[in-house]
Amino acid sequence: MEVTEKNRKIKEFVIVELLFGTLLFLRYYEAWVHRINGTMMAFSYKYGFISRGLIGTIYQGLNKILPVNMMTYKACVGYTLIVTLLFYGIVLCFFVFCLKKASAEYLNVMCDIMLFFTIFTVPMFASHYNFGRLDVYCVLFSVIGAMLLIKGKAEWLLIPLAALGVMVHQGNVFMFLNILLVLLLYKIFSTEGKERKKYIIIFVLSLGVASVLFLWFELFSHANGDGIYEEIVTNAKKLCKNGKIHQDVVDKEILGIDLTGREKEFHRMNAVQFPIFVVLMLPYIVLLVRFFKELIRKATEKREKWKYLIVAIGAGTILPDLLLKVDFGRWVYAILAYYCIVLLALFAMGDVTVGKQFVEEIEKVKKHRFAAIVMLLYPLIFQPLWDVAICSVVAKIAGYINTWLGLGWW
Repeated sequence: MEVTEKNRKIKEFVIVELLFGTLLFLRYYEAWVHRINGTMMAFSYKYGFISRGLIGTIYQGLNKILPVNMMTYKACVGYTLIVTLLFYGIVLCFFVFCLKKASAEYLNVMCDIMLFFTIFTVPMFASHYNFGRLDVYCVLFSVIGAMLLIKGKAEWLLIPLAALGVMVHQGNVFMFLNILLVLLLYKIFSTEGKERKKYIIIFVLSLGVASVLFLWFELFSHANGDGIYEEIVTNAKKLCKNGKIHQDVVDKEILGIDLTGREKEFHRMNAVQFPIFVVLMLPYIVLLVRFFKELIRKATEKREKWKYLIVAIGAGTILPDLLLKVDFGRWVYAILAYYCIVLLALFAMGDVTVGKQFVEEIEKVKKHRFAAIVMLLYPLIFQPLWDVAICSVVAKIAGYINTWLGLGWW
């Protein structure tokens, strides 16, 4: 394919992506910041190096320099809308960047992945459950880091990006940091000499700084909780709809209270919902398992096999969240984001083995035209992903099961 033809296809995709993304946003946007997301805007480093304090610090810093009062719910909605649209824009830039870097023969399958990711991403952060969710910043940092690794420049910035992600939300260690760490491991297994040593150092420092910050926020950042509690609650009421704050997140992150006892009902709900979602997503799971199985099998060198095995299981960092935490809508999104972003990055890095194998798997699906169309549009029924409950469809099915079997779990 000639360069001009490739550029034309990329421009066509951008137009389709913009139209499709806009329609999804208009369909699911609720202009409503959920109380957990508004509450965390009241967290700030003026109270010390506290958990999840970075974004609140930036927000309250804007309040000091802008000629408007940012400590209102209306301002919180406006700020969140701007950040969300900026996030969408950077994701689109990532798409275009990957398409330009990748071989022209892979454009079609890459566009399929991008549309699939868009179907989950736009509604996820437009609907009120996750509108303003700290996850949006964590994904943003991982996308920027992925672009740096693809470009092969300023890769040392991955270390502060890893730190910033944990400062936004310590859960990023399990959710989206895997994108950066797995791509770094991929680079380690793909390079030699000084270049390989560079990637090893970046990996160790990125993992190290993220781990230290995680331990600090989880174990040691609550020492002054009682002294700052009242002021944070007062500010949170200003930023939340009708003054209704999210008490659990303040108790957990400021006072260090263990919420396990409060979440038992949610755990039971998750135990029913997650298997349902897995069954409903089996077509994609089977495709992905088959892809990685063949990819690893066809790798000729041991190092290649290890490289692709790491990529295949990299989303496994979410396992502690699946076992101990309850926001399964967010965990599901983290898994989907991992595979979409990492695969696109590998295409852009010029991995011919990945490219050929993925095209081969997609071609098997496209032989059945109706099945291919269904697989592309089917994810729409799951939109938007929520937080504790995965989505409305799964929640309804789980609710029927809970009622029909007389479980009474929630």
